[in-house]
Amino acid sequence: MEDIKNKRPIHSREAWDKLYARLQDENLVPEGGKTKNNLVYYGLRIAAVALILLAIGTAIYRNINHKPASEMLTINTGNESNTLIKTLADGSIIFLAQNSLFSYPQEFKSASRNVELKGEAFFDIIPDPGKPFIIETDEALVQVLGTAFNVKTNNGNGFKLFVDRGNVKVTLKKDPSHSQMVIAGEEITAMNNSLVKSKHNTIEASSWYKQRMHFKDEKLQNIINVLNRNFNTTFVLADNEIGKFKLTVTFQNETVETMTELICAALNLKSQTINGSVVLSEIKESSKRN
Repeated sequence: MEDIKNKRPIHSREAWDKLYARLQDENLVPEGGKTKNNLVYYGLRIAAVALILLAIGTAIYRNINHKPASEMLTINTGNESNTLIKTLADGSIIFLAQNSLFSYPQEFKSASRNVELKGEAFFDIIPDPGKPFIIETDEALVQVLGTAFNVKTNNGNGFKLFVDRGNVKVTLKKDPSHSQMVIAGEEITAMNNSLVKSKHNTIEASSWYKQRMHFKDEKLQNIINVLNRNFNTTFVLADNEIGKFKLTVTFQNETVETMTELICAALNLKSQTINGSVVLSEIKESSKRN
């Protein structure tokens, strides 16, 4: 490494004088002697400081108002017919249809839980009155505290939402004055820059996400939470550590027995039924030898 002591010191006044001499040789400085030289010298210094302050201000603005792309994770389901299921950091469960794009943070650190959606998804949101859950689509913003609802978008050419339980607030992005509350049993559609509400059949509309459920590298605890919710099963873990095991699996019209076999085979677990609950536990080394 070069010795800093051997470096030639920089004299700012000498540098500015050289710059002024160059500007004068090129007829870029009006005649008038040393007084104008000093004015140009100090004028250039002021301009340089202004540029530096502007650059610093711009950097601070960008850091405050623009999240780095690395803070948001994105799931793209592609055209497979599976429903991809993702449990977020707050425990909320998202059921993503095919050809959907979903962006979310690893953790919800701000005053609200913000995510983005292109496509279709069913949301089962964990209540948190102090931290509203906000979904941004091409056409609308959806704000909830804790409820279950379905959102369907079509690349900015259509928006539809129906509420399974609870209530949500929908606001058009182009015209925030168009905002409506939607309660369970209602459907809302964006049409001609307005929001139109109607009734819908909850059972038929909300059944798609249960048909072919795909979990990708998901924790076992999250998987059994979804299974117990959707199929009234009662899977229980004998040890909390087992819940941290990750699994990639697809369930399609499986019986409880088949789902149990798949989970146990994949994670080297055993099961037993106790008081109507399917208890999953780890196979110990001693049990393997026996």
